[in-house]
Amino acid sequence: MVNRFSYAYVSGRFFPLYLRLAATPPPGLDSLPGYLTPDEGLCLHWLALQVPPGCIAVEIGSFKGKSSSYIASGLVPGARLACVDVWENRAMPYDPPEDVLPEFQRNVAPYRDKIDIHKGLSADVAKNWPALIDLLFIDGDHSYEGCIGDIKAWLPHVRAGGWVAFHDSGQEGVERAVRERFPRAARSLGVRAGSIFAARKR
Repeated sequence: MVNRFSYAYVSGRFFPLYLRLAATPPPGLDSLPGYLTPDEGLCLHWLALQVPPGCIAVEIGSFKGKSSSYIASGLVPGARLACVDVWENRAMPYDPPEDVLPEFQRNVAPYRDKIDIHKGLSADVAKNWPALIDLLFIDGDHSYEGCIGDIKAWLPHVRAGGWVAFHDSGQEGVERAVRERFPRAARSLGVRAGSIFAARKR
C-alpha cells in the first residue's frame, strides 16, 4: 500500500509509471469490450490491491465487465466486489439500449467467485446497503445530476481512509459533482491515471 512518503514520488505525472511497476493484472483484460484505457485498467487493479481481506469494493456502472475484471483480479482473497448496474445501456452514449448482463457475466466469469451482482438503480441499491466500503468506483450516469446522485448515495458508506474513484473525471458533469460533493477538504492522496481521478476519503 502506498504511504505518505512513497506517495510524494508516485503522485502527479509519475503515477502512471508507478502503476506499471506496482500493478500486474492478468493478460488479456484490455481486449475485453469497454471504454477503459490500459493505464486506467492498471489504476483500478492497483486500487483493488489496497482493499484489505474481508472488505468490499463497489462499482457503480459495470457495463460489459472490463473495469469489473480489472478490479476483481486485484482483490486479495476474502475481499469482494459488488457491481451495481441496470445493464440496459441507459447512460451509454455510443451504444444502443440492450440487455448486456449476459455479456457481463461471460466476461467476468474468471472472477465470478469474488463478484456480487446488484441489478438496479444505484440510489435504490444504496438505500439498504449494509456494510462499509473500502473502494468505491463511480462510472455510472456522467451527467451532473447522475454523478452527484451517486456521490450522495454512496459516499457515506465509504469508510474513512477508503478510496473513491471516478471515471471520465474531466467531463463537465462529473467534474462539477466531484468539486461540490467530494472537495479537497473531504479527501487526501489524490491520484490520476487517464480519465480516472481517485482519492482517499478523510
